Amino acid sequence: MKNRDVTQLTDRIRLEYGFTQEVAQDRAMQALENCPPALTQNLEEWAKGQKLTDIYIGQYSLPMILAIWKNRDFLKAMEVMTELDKGNTGIAELKIWNMRR
Repeated sequence: MKNRDVTQLTDRIRLEYGFTQEVAQDRAMQALENCPPALTQNLEEWAKGQKLTDIYIGQYSLPMILAIWKNRDFLKAMEVMTELDKGNTGIAELKIWNMRR
């Protein structure tokens, strides 16, 4: 991501989560560091406030997880998708279905 995109991501995190600028920037850097290459497009889309593309890792995509949860916790959904990308399907599925409760 370009510097402008990092700023957009930081601003979006600040807006959605109510974090301070410093905390939002730290979370943005963590998200960029840990983002699976396949999901870079979703990260950019979310930062820009665009509709998320269904990019599947295994049987799940970010929009699908957010729909299952019926909430907008993008960063938590990204963590779950990262677990799926690492092959930790059991851990990821527990997080997906436990968040639903």
